[in-house]
Amino acid sequence: MSDQKVYVGNAKSIKTQYGDLLKLSLTAEDVEKLQGNLDNGWVNVVVKERREPSASGFTHYLEVDTWKPSGDRAPQESTSTSAPEPVAASVPEMAPEDLPF
Repeated sequence: MSDQKVYVGNAKSIKTQYGDLLKLSLTAEDVEKLQGNLDNGWVNVVVKERREPSASGFTHYLEVDTWKPSGDRAPQESTSTSAPEPVAASVPEMAPEDLPF
């Protein structure tokens, strides 16, 4: 587990006819930091609200979530002999009529 915080990018809260959105801004250096923190093809990022908007109007910032579970626990063994249940897709499918554009 790394104690050093890794900050990447900025975000602005914007109002649209579809509700409030966060518009993320990342530099090439930010993308490199994200790539450097890939773990098994994934990187987790936490979007945090700033205390006050920046001079550029940014209302949020991004921090790479570097938390890793400790290796102290042994994996639990399954006593079931049946096949594992399939994992649900992480992103539900959207019908074309659900899209805002």
